[in-house]
Amino acid sequence: MKRKKPIHYYTHRGRRKHSASFLSRISTGIFLPFFLIFLATFLTTGAILIPSSYNVQLGILVGALAASLVRLLIAYVLSILVGIPLALLAEGNHRIESVLLPVYDVLESIPILAFFPVIILFFVRSGLLEGAAIFMLFFTMIWSIVFSAIGGLRVIPKDVKSVGHVFGLSRWQRFTQITLPALFPPIVTGSILALAAGWNIVIVAEALHAYAPTSSHAGDLFGIGSILVNAAGSGDNGAFLGALAVLVIVITVINLFLWQPLLGRAERYKFE
Repeated sequence: MKRKKPIHYYTHRGRRKHSASFLSRISTGIFLPFFLIFLATFLTTGAILIPSSYNVQLGILVGALAASLVRLLIAYVLSILVGIPLALLAEGNHRIESVLLPVYDVLESIPILAFFPVIILFFVRSGLLEGAAIFMLFFTMIWSIVFSAIGGLRVIPKDVKSVGHVFGLSRWQRFTQITLPALFPPIVTGSILALAAGWNIVIVAEALHAYAPTSSHAGDLFGIGSILVNAAGSGDNGAFLGALAVLVIVITVINLFLWQPLLGRAERYKFE
């Protein structure tokens, strides 16, 4: 009888030594967070189950989550398009690297809330609330891509780099056939970290009224982040826990069906 192939669980640090069943991956990703949600519900409301009276319907929660996902996707694509060239620029020359890396470090360390005056003046006063949210997400996510790509470029062996010159490959051919495959594993891990940071900052990006000065008249964007903030501020435990539950499910599904396959494929491109 043919044995079933074990399911390996991958993290951004690589594959775990022991295989994990699909049930254990589901239980770790969904059941444990839901247990914490039920525990928080009991501590805040005294009820074992999530309250059944919601001011926010499931369809609205799904629509809000979809809106947040679109913003995250746009910011992620921009982070890839800008982050990889920034990494290549920093690694292209030692003198340029000595100048750019400290700049990258400083920019990464600046809290996104420090940019609120610029965001308010430029985006909000122009009525570009979507632009403000995407800028905040982009600035938060890009540095995970940049530094992951820089780390990936540094581990490419010199003999691998010289292969392109030996076979007379053009610069574009060396980039597409050597550099890009080598960048695939760090870009995948950097993408996981970038999206994780994006989920954290989406609350700030969508609920501008809670963090912006009252004189700016900044409104909220329709999204899961603004629902979480407004539900928590108004004491609507049902809406808050419902939004949190939907968020947990979607993040777990993305991890299982997107990041896990990509992490498994990335193992093929790593240099041992």
